Amino acid sequence: MIDDKKLFLGIVGSSIIAYNTVRLLYKYVYHEQSPLIPVGTVKALYVYPVKSCKGKKVFSMYCTETGPISGEVADRSFIVINGTDGKFYTGRQKPRMVTIESDVQDGVLTMKWGEKSASVKIDNVLERRDVRTAKLFHEEVSEGLDCGDEMSAFLSEVLEEPDTRLLMYEKGLYSNRGCVIERRAWNKEIPLRTDRTPYADDAPYMINTQASLDDLNTRLENKAEIERFRPVIFVDKCAAWDEDKWLSVHIGDVALQCLKPCLRCVMTTIDPSTGEKDPSVEPLKTLRQCRLAPEGPMRDDCKDNPMFGVDCGLIHPGYIHVGQTVYVRYKSEYLKQTPFFSS
Repeated sequence: MIDDKKLFLGIVGSSIIAYNTVRLLYKYVYHEQSPLIPVGTVKALYVYPVKSCKGKKVFSMYCTETGPISGEVADRSFIVINGTDGKFYTGRQKPRMVTIESDVQDGVLTMKWGEKSASVKIDNVLERRDVRTAKLFHEEVSEGLDCGDEMSAFLSEVLEEPDTRLLMYEKGLYSNRGCVIERRAWNKEIPLRTDRTPYADDAPYMINTQASLDDLNTRLENKAEIERFRPVIFVDKCAAWDEDKWLSVHIGDVALQCLKPCLRCVMTTIDPSTGEKDPSVEPLKTLRQCRLAPEGPMRDDCKDNPMFGVDCGLIHPGYIHVGQTVYVRYKSEYLKQTPFFSS
């Protein structure tokens, strides 16, 4: 009897080991060894020095774990807050923000809106070291260095809010924020991981495609420009909505893990040239008609937030530039649908 139990346990144990071995081999074959397939080219790259303010179109960028850097500009490394309670401002509450320009040159941050402008030396911000706390979504908080009274006066006037402050991210300051990927029924191939950014909402990188924008625009009376959607990487020459199928993206030496669909909000309704919200709530209204998650567990998670683009985290750092070929690995359920694997 004892020998039978030992035999039974041995069989069970061997079966578990065999199952896990096959599972790991499957992951290796279909993920790490699945082919890199060219799908398009990099049409444009953007960095956004100040969260919710106007983006800066660049030719190249260095991709880091926390987001892209171009020249002296790190993506969304500044954030605007209410100096009294620490709550952050975005275009959702202050749509005018999307028209405020910002750049860092020769160690100086300059912000402009119309004829108004303000500047501050980054070294002065670091030396003064006035640490304040920004309160973001839910219970998220993130510390930053206050950028001084000149910036405060400029932003208070432009946004018509007293005691508006600008904070600068510095590595090592406290933050409880992170883009956490948890296991869901619809994301079984995505590695469980946590990505951290200075002040970006959901992930260090967001990719949009020209074909998906074109498809959306066929449904809109007034065409939407890509700047409404605030991508970091804008890809051309791929099929519409192909980004839904991507497991990872590879550009030169850079590899990005696709984490989840980018869920859209009222930010998309703001005209980036005027800072005014669309009275018809477009293109968000149309996106909700054609780009909601499929019914089931994914809809339960995404709710009525439509999908447009894909959020990504870093696998391997490096430089990328406009014009490079974009390669992807497809999720296994789509792999055999590609031209390289047609049956």
